Amino acid sequence: MNLELRLLKSFQAVADHLNFRRAAEELHLTQPALSRQIQQLEEAIGKPLLDRDRRGVTLTHAGRFLYERVAGLLHDVATLAKETREAANGGRGTLALGYTESAMASFLPSLLRNLRRRLPNVSLQLRQEHSEQLAREVSLRRLDAAIISLVGQVPGIISAPIATEALGIVLPDHHPLTVKKEIPLPALAKEHFILFPYQVNPGLFSRIMSSCQNAGFVPNVIEEAQSRILAVNMVAAGLGVTFLSENLAYYCGQGTVFKPLKKPKPLMQYYLVEPANGENPCVAELKKLLPSPA
Repeated sequence: MNLELRLLKSFQAVADHLNFRRAAEELHLTQPALSRQIQQLEEAIGKPLLDRDRRGVTLTHAGRFLYERVAGLLHDVATLAKETREAANGGRGTLALGYTESAMASFLPSLLRNLRRRLPNVSLQLRQEHSEQLAREVSLRRLDAAIISLVGQVPGIISAPIATEALGIVLPDHHPLTVKKEIPLPALAKEHFILFPYQVNPGLFSRIMSSCQNAGFVPNVIEEAQSRILAVNMVAAGLGVTFLSENLAYYCGQGTVFKPLKKPKPLMQYYLVEPANGENPCVAELKKLLPSPA
């Protein structure tokens, strides 16, 4: 059975008017062409839909049944076509987005609010992981995009810088520098530092080292910590000081104090990564809302 949409539209017009001439005018068809379409529809269904005589046109029982449903069917088809066009333009569908903890503590909540406001018909699937894992998930196309702070040598992805965030310093609460509003980097020259290993984020590690060297010293790193929480806890234990992004200052609990650094100071860089030759148009809409890189 081949129920073409054009045949159903022609039937609806005839059923609306119960007059072939007026229906043909509405459809911009000749009456013979319209009659042939109704005949094709009846042949496809296998039952007559219209009774035609000298007095006019009436619907058969089957015709009335079809007429009651054809308007909803045509509306659904038109809606489906519209929504499919919207999906092709990134206005509908699903966006699987990865992010790091620090991004969620920074600009990401505002970005997600704007994204939901701009694209209410896009379903967001969010996943938090470390940068390296997120990059791998993007390369495997398990994520459509991710916001990370470390871009490694992962094949099959492309990246672009999108935002920066300033680092501050975490001090033990008895440290004499806690009385200052902002701390210049040279004032930390004689401190013992707790840093993450180089391989955790080579870019950020290098920026920290470069900033310290520009301030006239090389940091004396006495401990390495794999996580920010561990580093802060080591500061609380009196082992040294550590760098921490300003938006993660809430990590500092009893025994520690967070202080901003005076400019110039090291910055954390965020990137958007996506699959090379990515196909999800929702990512293009996401890019329109991203903060501009500093």
